Amino acid sequence: LNPYSPMEELDKVFRLMLAAEPTVATIRDGFKLAPVNWASDYDNVAKQHGLARPNPAALLTLLPAIVAICPPEVDCGEACLKVASDGQCSATPPRNAPTTRFLEGQRVFARVEVPGGETCWEEGIIVGMWYREGCWPETHPGAPYEIRLVIGTRVFAVVDHDRIVRTKAPPKAVAAAAAAPRPSSEGATAPDEAGGRGGSVAAAP
Repeated sequence: LNPYSPMEELDKVFRLMLAAEPTVATIRDGFKLAPVNWASDYDNVAKQHGLARPNPAALLTLLPAIVAICPPEVDCGEACLKVASDGQCSATPPRNAPTTRFLEGQRVFARVEVPGGETCWEEGIIVGMWYREGCWPETHPGAPYEIRLVIGTRVFAVVDHDRIVRTKAPPKAVAAAAAAPRPSSEGATAPDEAGGRGGSVAAAP
């Protein structure tokens, strides 16, 4: 998860690691943060290393590897992420863009993070396709969807997969998110406290 590795290298490493032991992506550190949390905070990680340009390679390779390899019951904290100030969607699909399940204007449910590091499903509408940021490599087609949630936040889905965006929220997940108390985040320094796109999107119920 360092800011120096190229996408090709990380993609191979992540897939080998997850194939050998999928639960490694669920391990949280002393800040109660999972690998996906740190991978999504590439802006702040770059600043900490004194780099002028962020490297999103960890995020753009880790999430696809998780949804491709990890069983559904292995919750790695995968979720849609807040859009960046320089993020924008393409007016036309990139040449290497795969076919998407949804189209602009469709209503969907996005899995997002709430206070305490938990996740829930929030309803929204797809307002753009093939979202990307200035630091993303040109060889990457972009995130398939930008979604404006009913609560007002805009998020993007790195992968087109039911694990983070779907037409209906899982009933059990909705009930659990509404009923479960949120653990306190006091004492933890989440990546987005310095302006990263990770961290909580929705307010705790």
